Amino acid sequence: TEYREKSINIQPRMTTMLLLACSVLLLVALPGIHSLPSTVDGKDISQRSIGTTACIDEVIIMTFTSDRDHAESTDNFDLELEVNGDTYIAEFGTTTKAGGQLWKFAISDFHNIPSCVTKQDIEEIAIEEDTTDAWNIQSVLTVLRAGGDYELATVDLDVFPWIDGNDNQAGEPSVRRFELNLLL
Repeated sequence: TEYREKSINIQPRMTTMLLLACSVLLLVALPGIHSLPSTVDGKDISQRSIGTTACIDEVIIMTFTSDRDHAESTDNFDLELEVNGDTYIAEFGTTTKAGGQLWKFAISDFHNIPSCVTKQDIEEIAIEEDTTDAWNIQSVLTVLRAGGDYELATVDLDVFPWIDGNDNQAGEPSVRRFELNLLL
């Protein structure tokens, strides 16, 4: 039997739409995560509605902590944005990270970030921890807001990473920095 390799040439916009469609299907189809929101502040996040030159006002992150032992955390984690090759950090604060959580960061919460960041400027979004308090995330979504428009920026479903500055209490491998799957 002879096999031939096939390649498909998909335009970047088509790829983005395909990824978005797959993400929405995953939100609906995967067991155990059907409760993930499809709206933020009453706005549909499944649409590509932020223009390419619009300045981002807010980064909204929704996390769902796993139900594993010691999965929740009360320590201070950072949200990192890599914008045009530079990294900017905002702190989650020291609230308990358990169950479903929602944080809203004004773009100005990221230390020394330029006043206008477009969605095309964002190269990476990550969660980082420097101390010894582990956090086990089941799923995480990131949404951008520009004016009255909202757009899904990352989707990481059923991933269960231990984000920790060292090996966690369960003795499982952990990462100090968890890079989210960017859809932009």
